[in-house]
Amino acid sequence: MQQIFALIHKDDSWLSLRNCAIVSLMLDSGLRQNEACLLKTCDVDMSRQILKVFGKGEKERFVPLGNMSRQFLQEYFAKCPYHKKYVFCSKDGLQITRNAVKLFMNKLAAQLPFEFGSHRLRHNFATNFLIDQYNEKGSMDIYALLTILGHEDVKTTERYLHIANQVIYSTSHISHLDKIMGF
Repeated sequence: MQQIFALIHKDDSWLSLRNCAIVSLMLDSGLRQNEACLLKTCDVDMSRQILKVFGKGEKERFVPLGNMSRQFLQEYFAKCPYHKKYVFCSKDGLQITRNAVKLFMNKLAAQLPFEFGSHRLRHNFATNFLIDQYNEKGSMDIYALLTILGHEDVKTTERYLHIANQVIYSTSHISHLDKIMGF
């Protein structure tokens, strides 16, 4: 992630801070690209560290706002010359569009040695949410993730459980061959 933020945060311009905040929110809060574009200033609660998000079908949900994302937002708000209804705006002060975010993500992806994009950030959020839960509590709450992601069907969310289990197993598994051979 440091590599990504280093590419985005080349200077202290408000546009650079805006882009860092967008990437951070997608990874830290599981926002969809469109949800970042539609996020309203009044729906950001810095003190409680939550965001009210309107997802597919205008369904309202609350998602976490991490410290790093909050910091990027605060710096962006302090430097952005426009204070509008929507959190993220274009260089002209208009609400940022999905296409603008898509273009920014594509430019960033072209500079990286791995696959990168808005939906990959959301997938990473979901998988890491479950892994972090397992590491902290010894279990994973698929229904909490379903709620945060705004999914209607648990089957959509279950794929993240499968991936998280693979990661947990592969990082904690001791090879049987190593065990019997004394390695």
